[in-house]
Amino acid sequence: MKTQIRILTGVLEPSFTAAAATWLQGLGEEFSVGAKDAGRMASCLETLLADILGHASEDDLGTRIDLRATVSTHRIVLLASDCGPARDLPAKGRRYQRVDGRNHFELLFNLTGATRVTDRSRHVPRDVDRRNHFAEIKLPITYADGAVVTEDRRQTQDRRGNAVLSRSEVFHGVPYAVLDQVIDRFPIQQFAADTVVLEPGKKNEFVHIVLGGCLKINVGKPGDEQFIFIKLGGCAGEMSIIDNQPVSAYVIAPPGTELLLIDGPSFIDELLVMPKVARNLLSALAARMRHSNALIAQRVRVEAEMKQMQRELAVAKEIQESLLPTEPLFAGDNRLDCRGRMATAKEVGGDFYDVFFLDPENLFFVIGDVCGKGLPAALFMVRAISALRAHSGRDHFDQDYVADIVTRLNNQLCDYNDKSQFLTAFCGILNLDSGVIRYINAGHNAPAIAPNGGGFSFFNEPINPIVGMLEGLTYRSGTIELPPGGRLILYTDGVTEAETHDSTIFGEERLIGCLNAADGSGAAGLVDGIFTAVEGFVAGAPQSDDITVLAIGRRG
Repeated sequence: MKTQIRILTGVLEPSFTAAAATWLQGLGEEFSVGAKDAGRMASCLETLLADILGHASEDDLGTRIDLRATVSTHRIVLLASDCGPARDLPAKGRRYQRVDGRNHFELLFNLTGATRVTDRSRHVPRDVDRRNHFAEIKLPITYADGAVVTEDRRQTQDRRGNAVLSRSEVFHGVPYAVLDQVIDRFPIQQFAADTVVLEPGKKNEFVHIVLGGCLKINVGKPGDEQFIFIKLGGCAGEMSIIDNQPVSAYVIAPPGTELLLIDGPSFIDELLVMPKVARNLLSALAARMRHSNALIAQRVRVEAEMKQMQRELAVAKEIQESLLPTEPLFAGDNRLDCRGRMATAKEVGGDFYDVFFLDPENLFFVIGDVCGKGLPAALFMVRAISALRAHSGRDHFDQDYVADIVTRLNNQLCDYNDKSQFLTAFCGILNLDSGVIRYINAGHNAPAIAPNGGGFSFFNEPINPIVGMLEGLTYRSGTIELPPGGRLILYTDGVTEAETHDSTIFGEERLIGCLNAADGSGAAGLVDGIFTAVEGFVAGAPQSDDITVLAIGRRG
């Protein structure tokens, strides 16, 4: 029997041991390896993989590992290779080499019986009823007319592989006698996990013919969703072999894929010179080019639409920012020290704040957080802030004034709210003569307050329902005093729920610690200090929510 090669590719993890055992069992059945030899091979391979996994570090797990079986008449050589750090794992019958930055562990088995290729088209899986399948043909065969057949007249020992090749885009119409040699000469590789077979910029050595499963070609990167699928009988890598240039696209083999690997020189010098193969290849490349052009055209359209959307979002961001109070706040009023700041997680967001005088002595302020992010939240925020300004424009007010504002806001936002959006809010009125704040907390984060010379602490009561979900709700107001020199900090949950890469949150304790560490700072120093502390805490983790802070200080 001619020497044949089979390859299994996967990732270094415990599940690969089971995949390798299944692959080795199939190898034994394909080449009619005796039970004793098959058991010895399985035991040695299992021990080797256990040793490799046992000495692997956390960084090694998930990296690529290959098993290569070289099968000849009386010998099978198994080679396991991985890209971990150099490590010899001595054992009887095992040979180790470090080649090109990879570990190579070789197991050599001299067989007690000769191997032969079993017709895989007749192999019946264990979960299939074997009564519906024919038994192996035993030679010689004597027919009724006395004729005797002493040898197998079939043109190939692997009809399944030839059937696939004969229907493939490259070998369609090529005689079976040629396909016999193709199947026998070149390695067959199987995959136990998603594997990047070819990578842009890297050199390629093989034309990959799909014998089972499929290949995915991606001109972007492996995580992109648009693929060109190379199905049964298709090929990949032929262009980089023909023009001897680096690969131009990612080619990914999903689990269960089986490939025939034809080396470059054999493909160029022996196969491509056949007129039938050359014509088939040109037809396949033309079809693939048309498909690629369609994908490129679609991508160009999507990119143009995205650019237009980005321009529109930039305009929306400018409009949203124009609705916020203009900094510096009340620069000419020596009774107040105010500062507000907002950073959206996307181009536009659902946080908002506002602060303005109802009359010379009463300051209205509000901070809110719309559920969700992006454009829908921003549009709901515009509705909310417009309604608040409209409802707070009356000339006369009493002690229930702030509760009445939120009640009216809730009822108005409930109208035409098919998407069931809602917001949390904290709003109040500060009387600058008395320092009394009458406020409503509608499901919002508890503000922090510090009297003159004292530390910050939260105040929670009373807490009311959120705004915009249920019409007809009533809201209870509370009162608190802000003495001269006192400071009030309002914020959204984007501050306390800011996350690091490992999902640790900033939290209320860090917020209080940050505020108390900035003792003596004015409103601007407090607000900027919070943003600086959050930015340092998340250490580059992406911002997951809008962050808004409003500081109000009463000067003495």
